[in-house]
Amino acid sequence: MAYSSVSLREKLTQVQLQLGMQATKLMQEVETRWNSTYLMLQRLVELREPVGAALAGLHTDIPFFTDIVVACLSLFSPFYHATTELSAEEHVSASKVIPLLKMLEKALQEEDTKSAPTVAVEIGEQLIRQLREKLHMLQSMSILSLATLLDPRFKLIAFFSNTKAAEAVKRLTSECATVIRRNTEENAHEIPQASTSQEFTGGSRLWQRLDTSVMEAKRTQNVSADATVEVQRYLSEANMSRLENPLEYWANHRSLYPNLYKLALIYLCTPASSVPCERVFSKAGDWRLLVNCRMKFKLKFEGV
Repeated sequence: MAYSSVSLREKLTQVQLQLGMQATKLMQEVETRWNSTYLMLQRLVELREPVGAALAGLHTDIPFFTDIVVACLSLFSPFYHATTELSAEEHVSASKVIPLLKMLEKALQEEDTKSAPTVAVEIGEQLIRQLREKLHMLQSMSILSLATLLDPRFKLIAFFSNTKAAEAVKRLTSECATVIRRNTEENAHEIPQASTSQEFTGGSRLWQRLDTSVMEAKRTQNVSADATVEVQRYLSEANMSRLENPLEYWANHRSLYPNLYKLALIYLCTPASSVPCERVFSKAGDWRLLVNCRMKFKLKFEGV
């Protein structure tokens, strides 16, 4: 009501000035943006005194402010900061999904709801249940779990479950082995063979299949061992500060972990949400709108 009525907006501004406050407008939520609802309620809480005074003269039973809103804002505040961080464009974001969900769960557990309304307590409990379900599912996603492991700020400490962390390490080792195997095959094609198959099998074609199988098994064993050593050596290093840039870490450790470096380039570039893409399309839409307006203006001007 206060959003659409000009008289109410003017009344609200007048009350704020009388109270010695800076004139601030209420915010309107946008259906497709969850954060806009949070920001709308937050602004309402901040302006509760002038809004109450502005509505005092109205004969209405609409409750403009309650303790439930304050309690819910306290619960939703960590989600607001998490979604804002995951929607960033200039920083690595996919590796933050699992640790942020873990921190959200911890924040909800530490929230003091003893004096909160029953509705807020129920909302908090429901949020914790859903977070644990989401966290259990997302920890099993290769893209997110590998991105988390390959982020030197988080590695294993970000996982909620030790079992899921162990599964992620196993997947990372397998991916690393695949990279090593691919590099070995590429190098084998470039280097000419030093001996014929008969020389390799001691001059006997009878043993060729068995000898070839033995060499393939040995090569596979070596690849798996090399991958395990590289992964474990990387994980055994101390985590870097959360405020440091993981991309700079990999640029500096490229020669030390050459195979993990290639995987880091693949997984750390993954965006955590579609927000950056939506921003690009929004900007493109605005650009087309501007071009259309210019074309219409040009035709109209030429017609004159």
